Amino acid sequence: MASKQRHPPRGLLSTQLTPDPRLNSLWSRPELARALNFWHDSQRTKAPRAAASLDFRPALVDPRLFPFEIFRRVSAKQLRRMELKPPAFKSPQGNQGHFPLRTAIATHIGISRAVVCEPNDVLVTAGAQQAFDILARVLVTPGVTTVAIEDPGYPPMRAAFLAAGAKVVPVPVDAQGLVVDALPIPVHVVCVCPSHQFPIGVSMSVQRRAALLSFARKHGAVIVEDDYDGEFRYDGTPLQALRSTATADDVFYVGTFSKCMLPALRLGFIVAPQWAMPALITAKNCLDWHCPTLTQMAVARFIADGHLARHVRKLRGVYRKRRDLIEEILRSDFSGELSPMQSHYGMHVAAFSTLPKRLERVTARLLELNVHLHSFERYFFGAPTSEGLVFGYGAADLKDIEQGLKALRDVL
Repeated sequence: MASKQRHPPRGLLSTQLTPDPRLNSLWSRPELARALNFWHDSQRTKAPRAAASLDFRPALVDPRLFPFEIFRRVSAKQLRRMELKPPAFKSPQGNQGHFPLRTAIATHIGISRAVVCEPNDVLVTAGAQQAFDILARVLVTPGVTTVAIEDPGYPPMRAAFLAAGAKVVPVPVDAQGLVVDALPIPVHVVCVCPSHQFPIGVSMSVQRRAALLSFARKHGAVIVEDDYDGEFRYDGTPLQALRSTATADDVFYVGTFSKCMLPALRLGFIVAPQWAMPALITAKNCLDWHCPTLTQMAVARFIADGHLARHVRKLRGVYRKRRDLIEEILRSDFSGELSPMQSHYGMHVAAFSTLPKRLERVTARLLELNVHLHSFERYFFGAPTSEGLVFGYGAADLKDIEQGLKALRDVL
């Protein structure tokens, strides 16, 4: 008897079937779907179901390191405060975000990143991705605005600007960061990760920073600075953010609590020029009235009581050991094949390849062994100009690192 026809697996409809004409065709563009799902490994693993997954994907964190007990106590106290004094139906802060949280954010980034700002300069968002979406809605005129992005770069950031109808132009990255001389003219928005470029991991040099800021002022462009893991500086003093008192009119600084706390909190923020804040608040209100009040209250108290600073110090020690082990193994066991970039920041290490093979095939073979590892290829917007691998260590402990790199050695 013929079997009943099954529906396609969820997630394949947008890529395998012709979009319904009633839909906005923009949301079915394959480059948009790829950008938003860059961390998903589409190939099914052949490893035994019980086998532990070794996960080197970047932008992941290890929830085992988070002080849940402390955060639970802090949250319970804030819930009790809400019970005793329920918040007003409409936020008294104009939906810009819980004022104590904006105050805590301004203090936190002032100490950790030397970003000087006031609570009124901060807009609280549902993670960095909503921050990019809001900025794209406010800064882009469809079909007119040109946005420059780092290539390779963070795919979900460019997805927000593609979705807003921007003309997105890839700009190469070298050992000093974004190549400012390669920026298109005219350009209206420049998106960069200056402290720890994603995924190559370079820090933008002082000369390039000055050149980029000068370029923006000369051509009337604004800069979107993604400082996704700026708290994790291991060697030397932290690099100054592009956003400063002198550049406050030209730079939108985006931060997140997904890396220094938990992605499940879905909290991020924008430090914005005052001329843009009313429009940003309106765009945020179109998406949602405000981020969950209880979560904002709990995170504000978590920061104000010093728990975040202590947690970040602990993570720096853990992540430093993981970074050092990856670099040590790459240099000893992969000499002549993989060359790790010197990494002073963040939660991943990038290694350039001299191998005469496509590394996407290598990562596909590793996935069959339940090892998740990304190559540079999936981060390029234009044609890939280099081969390499990105070793995220946010979710991989020392034992995982040794086992995963042994599996890579065997596959190579």
